[in-house]
Amino acid sequence: MNEKQVKTIEENLGLKLSAEQVLAFEKWEELFLNYNAHTNLMSKNEVQNLFEKHVYDSLSIVLWEGFEKFKNGEKLMDIGTGGGFPSVILALAFPNLTVIANDSRQKKTKFLELAKENLGLKNLKILYGRAENFPRENVDIVTFRAVGKIKDILPLAKTHTTQGGYGIFYKAKDVQTEIDEALAHHKNLKTPEIVPYSLPVDVQTTRNLVIFKL
Repeated sequence: MNEKQVKTIEENLGLKLSAEQVLAFEKWEELFLNYNAHTNLMSKNEVQNLFEKHVYDSLSIVLWEGFEKFKNGEKLMDIGTGGGFPSVILALAFPNLTVIANDSRQKKTKFLELAKENLGLKNLKILYGRAENFPRENVDIVTFRAVGKIKDILPLAKTHTTQGGYGIFYKAKDVQTEIDEALAHHKNLKTPEIVPYSLPVDVQTTRNLVIFKL
């Protein structure tokens, strides 16, 4: 992570990383790129925007004001984490947050194990397999990024959160149809909070955090 990227995170997200964390992010990036060179975690085109479209996007959860009370000593589960977005990124940025990274593809979870070992991420737990096959994790937040439609995967959030927990979906700009479908499909579901934000790329890219209280 270079100086410009560190400054972007601090200015746009209000998140100040320590010198040790910056070094850890640099080590993570080296691990990711080396692993991706022989095992496909991400396409070559996406790797070119690794920070802007994946690291920064993962950290954008801090733009939700409610996250402030969860980042110190609480539990978050990331279902369908892939190469570790947002799970590993959040584990690096918030060492007091317990992060559970779940994916059903072994080539992904093998990298997560490698990152955990090499970066000393004691706050990261890795679950290989389908999330619906695991007992309730009783977390405060379940996150989904690039996984599926809200109405289809919302039950997984309900399965693994404590009562009053949150399901948070990282989505592109056109989300209202998905939200309407979810509200129509699931009884007693409250209207979600939506937090729009932009990625630090040349072309205007609008993203949304869609936050359901469960």
